[in-house]
Parts: sequence; C-alpha cells; structure tokens
Amino acid sequence: MNTVRVALAATLALVPLASNHAAQATCVGDVDLRLWTAESYPSVSGFPAGIWSVVPDGSSVNQTQNGQPTFFYSDFTVMGSTVEGVIRPGTGDDDFIGFALGFEPGDSMSSDADYLLIDWKKGTQGFNFGAPSCSAGTTANVGLAASSVFGIPTADEFWGHTNSDDVCSDLSNGLMELARATNLGATGWVSNTDYTFRFEFGPTNLKVYVDGMLELDIDGTFANGRMAFYNFSQANINYSAFTTGALASCVEYGTGWPGTNGIPTLACSAPPALGTTIDIQVGSSADNGEAACLLFSLQQANYVTKWETTALVAKPYLMMIGFHPLPAGGANFALDIPVDAALCGTKAYIQMFQQDPGASRGISSSRGVELTLGD
Repeated sequence: MNTVRVALAATLALVPLASNHAAQATCVGDVDLRLWTAESYPSVSGFPAGIWSVVPDGSSVNQTQNGQPTFFYSDFTVMGSTVEGVIRPGTGDDDFIGFALGFEPGDSMSSDADYLLIDWKKGTQGFNFGAPSCSAGTTANVGLAASSVFGIPTADEFWGHTNSDDVCSDLSNGLMELARATNLGATGWVSNTDYTFRFEFGPTNLKVYVDGMLELDIDGTFANGRMAFYNFSQANINYSAFTTGALASCVEYGTGWPGTNGIPTLACSAPPALGTTIDIQVGSSADNGEAACLLFSLQQANYVTKWETTALVAKPYLMMIGFHPLPAGGANFALDIPVDAALCGTKAYIQMFQQDPGASRGISSSRGVELTLGD
C-alpha cells in the first residue's frame, strides 16, 4: 500500500499525551474474592457440593471438596475484560481444575445456561457416575481444553466433554469441546505448582495464556456473564492474586456504502492499549486519488445521509482528519493512545467518507470502527 502518515499531536482529543510512553498506566485492579459466590451442580452419590473458603482479605480462595462440578463466580461480568491470576493444585487426585466464562447465577439448574468452560485434567480416566444420571460413562482426557456448556449436563457429560441423547439429558443439554490447548492439550497439571492464567475475553474471541504462553485462541459468538473458578472431582485447589482490567479492542460495526471498487476499508493495526501507538489503516474505494475525511466521535450514530451513506458516528466530532487526496492505494496515520488509567474502557468511534465518482451519489463510506482503550 502507498501510505501517507499523519502523526497526531493530541490523541483522540481526550487528554494531552504523556511525555514518556515508557511509564505506561494500567487498567488493572485487584479482585476481591469476598464478593464472589459458590454454586454447585446437584450432588450425586459420593460427589457432594464444593466447599469454597476465602481468606479474610479476599485475595485467595481454597476449594476443599472432592465432588460434583462446582463453581465460584464473580460479582462482575467479564465480556470486554482481561483477567489474570494464579491457580495452585495441591496434593491428591488427578481430576479437573479450571474456569468458566459467561457463567450466570443459577446456571447449574438452568436449561438456558450457555457458557465457556476451560478445564484441565491431570490424567486420562474413564468413569460412570451412575444414578441419578442415566447417561453412559465417559472418558476424561488428560490436558487443557475449552468447551461450550449448554443446558444442564450430567456429570458424565462434564467428565467426557460430550453431549449424549438420553432420557435424563437430551441433545439440548451437554458439552461440546471447542479446542485443546496448543502446548498443554495432552499434558496434565502438576501438584504443588503455581500456574498463571490470563484471559482476554471479547464478544467474538477468547484468548487464554498459561505462564505467558498462548494456549487457546477461539473465535465465536460468546455470551456475556461472570467469571468462575471450577473444580470437578478435585479438592485442595487454591486460586489467588486475581486482577481484572479493560480489554483493548478494535471492532467494526454498521454498514458502509460502496464506490468504484466497493466499500472503502478502515482498520486498526493493533488494539489501542494505553501508552502505545497504532496505525489507523484507510483504504480507498476510488481508482484515482480522491478527497476523503475521517471522523472521530465518542458516540455512535445510525442514520441515512443525503448521499445514501449511513452515518455511524455522531456529532460533536472529536477530530476530523482530511486527506487531499487519499491515494488510490490507501493511507495510514499514527494514533497515539494516552497514558491515563482514567481512560480504561473508554470507547471512541471512527468512520471515513470519500468522494468517489463511482458511488451512487458521489460519496462512499466505510463501516464504523469502535475503539476500546485498555490493556
């Protein structure tokens, strides 16, 4: 692409730029586990509900029961967030430890439950939990995996990441395994070892890091909900030092209007993390260099203009960047993200309009881009 670079003196016109990008602010705050709530699936013989015990300052929690699938869920929703902390399995047994994302209070008894399960098995093992479940026994495979949980699965379905069609659990209740971890998909956890997990959870993507390594990167359409710690048939697990922050993201929305070569493009080179510089990448719809204008706002819009385009950003505009002309190959410009933790979670909206003789009324437009400032 032929590029033109425009360095902005004031980022998003929100706050003045800090002079030293090395001193980055952060969106991260400590999690108080005293505000979380325990919930377990109904007990079966020999597998009671979980027991979650929080330390007085709320910095860690222990789960001490070898029992049914049990959850300890947050007081906040996690869509659009980063969450990081340490899990330490103790001595004894070799079953499931992990997390849930998008969990809702009451999901253990809800036919409408729809959440993601990230669980880690120490060793491969077959088992049949028996009554009251009528589902067949299954095999739990060693390693870390991500699954979709829907409805009210039986213990056997949790165990094997399966979806059986039985009297006690039809196909609307079960699990579907989505992916196994890149490095730990067939490797079990080790007792008395600290593992640092990091989650980056957006509406269409989930990334899971273990000790700094990206293990799961899953695309989909995900439900918002709570973060939860998870154990199944496993006692003596500690979760500690959890923090949460805003997830930096750059997401398209709305509908553009075509010109000579289709809809002009608008994209980010990277998520807008505090203290970084990203490129806003603008693609022309015209064959030759034609004038274009990029608009920034703190609010979305959605109305049809006299040029048949749809305006996707609302007045007042924070900033207007003109290209005279915009090269046929497109252009980039540098956008400095302020170093200011007060901006965590702030959203800004961008759209481009371009003169183009091939557009129905001489003007084409891009889709909107929503920037969320964060980590």
